Amino acid sequence: MKLTLQNIDMFKDLDEDTISKIEKLTTQHTIAKDNIVFYEGDDSKYLYLLAKGIIKLYKTSSSHKEIVLKYFHENELIGEVANFEKMPYPATAKAYSDVEVLKIDFTGLKDIIYSNPELSYIIQTSLIKKIKNLEVIISTNLVLDSKERVAKYMYNHSEDFFQTKNILIAEILSVSPETLSRILKSFKDNGIIDMKAKTIDREALLEYFE
Repeated sequence: MKLTLQNIDMFKDLDEDTISKIEKLTTQHTIAKDNIVFYEGDDSKYLYLLAKGIIKLYKTSSSHKEIVLKYFHENELIGEVANFEKMPYPATAKAYSDVEVLKIDFTGLKDIIYSNPELSYIIQTSLIKKIKNLEVIISTNLVLDSKERVAKYMYNHSEDFFQTKNILIAEILSVSPETLSRILKSFKDNGIIDMKAKTIDREALLEYFE
């Protein structure tokens, strides 16, 4: 377990004594694809750290539609806002692939965080990223229409857009795969995207969401 903790970005520079204390609070779990890590409303007594794989965080609307909040990748914390606020998890976390997670008792970890300035800074940085991500979600899903959402996503993710499957992009943006295909065809017809050359005219995309 100690070696696993030391390979996690947020813990790699911590001293041996601190790592040993965290190790005593931690259990490691392997969760198969499509299984639930935690449900919305569950008690947030554990901090989850994703060691391997991808986890989808989502809420379910009154019409039973999934609203994707974020996809987590390795070395990311999951649910720490709920931990610090002493509130139930506000969304459901589901294994998008086979995953390995570290489940850390938060009551004990909190004492370590407050006594370690470096770890406190790492946690603070993660919380700030979550706030920024929430702002993006609000802007993207409540203000922009489908074409505007796709344009903004392409603008912000131009470097990895062609490496991401369309079905995943559609899920992230809360549009159907068919709608995404129509929008991409429209952008292709207007010379904004070249699928063969794998290029995107980012400046042309700005007119859709600015």
